[in-house]
Parts: sequence; structure tokens; C-alpha cells
Amino acid sequence: MVEVAAESYHVLGHLACPVLTYNNPGTCYTLLQLPEDPAEVPNTLTCTLKFLVKDCDPATGEADPVGYDDEYVLEDLTIGLNALFQKVFKSNFAAAWDELSPEKQADETYTLTTVKSLEGAVEQLITFFGMQPCERTERIAEGKSSHILLLAGYFKDGVECLIKTKIVFDGAVNMKVSARSSDTSLNELLVSSI
Repeated sequence: MVEVAAESYHVLGHLACPVLTYNNPGTCYTLLQLPEDPAEVPNTLTCTLKFLVKDCDPATGEADPVGYDDEYVLEDLTIGLNALFQKVFKSNFAAAWDELSPEKQADETYTLTTVKSLEGAVEQLITFFGMQPCERTERIAEGKSSHILLLAGYFKDGVECLIKTKIVFDGAVNMKVSARSSDTSLNELLVSSI
């Protein structure tokens, strides 16, 4: 069972594990509805396993008909913006970038003091956005102090999104993130979410 503190998430249903015997794994599921507003998606949810404990006769393996309720707190579930994107490969990123309106482009500049390399920044950005690196920009040539990362994906409603990130490392990671899609508010959300 997932307990949802955020009002924007709704539990649609649970699929319980019918029996879980000692020292054997089992699976249960909870179905969540994502918020309509993409800005409300990034969240951390508390997960608690709730179950009925029944003692068993060690000789027969038969369970006691009476049990007691118990619960166990599991690791928190973190949902990020990457849950909203499907990766898409673009063989010609520049042409795709030029097809989208520059008037709707959003830009933001950041300094990441906790990231200690270009490679670390690229890896974290790919994971954070959940988009496909294009034109092999996930790879950084050895000895470089600057890099451009190109990402492409489809937003959950089918809107094509492209991100171009110019990254410079000079003891700290400095970067300019630019986003283009047909949705200005989505572009603003992408560049402001880091």
C-alpha cells in the first residue's frame, strides 16, 4: 500500500499478495494516477507494507485462523519528471531543433557545485530528464572542459520535447539549459525543474 500525502496523486487500486510465507518473496502492486499538472509530478511518496500475520504450526504448516495486523515501512518512492517522458531517437537533432519555434524556447543557467565532472553532469541530466541522448552526446571526449548534451523525448501527451544543454567544467559545473517544444509552459517547467 502506498500512502499519498500529496493531494495531487490518487490511488486507483491495489493488487495484494494473497499469501506470503516466511522467507519467500512475494509481489504486490499499487496503481497511482499521475497529477494533471506536470509541475506536481516530482514527489516522494511513503510506502508501507500492511499485512495480516498468522502463526503457523511448525509440524503441520497449517496457519492459525486468527491473526493480527502489522505493517512495515518500506523505502520512499521518488517520482521525477522522467516518469513523464518517452525517449525518442533523433538522427538529425539540429534539423528537429530548427523545426520547433525559437519563440517558445525557454532558457535557464545553473551552477552545480556538488557535481565534480562533466561526465557526472551528463549522467545526472540524462537520468533527471529521462530523455534520449542524441548524436552520441552522452559521450565526452577525454580532456574536454566543455560539452553540449542533446536530449529528445515525447511528453506523456505526445508533445515532442528537445533539450540542448551547454556545460562547462571549471571546478564546478556551469550550464545553460534550453528547451523547445510546442508548449511554452512545458519548456519553462523543464528548464526550471533542476
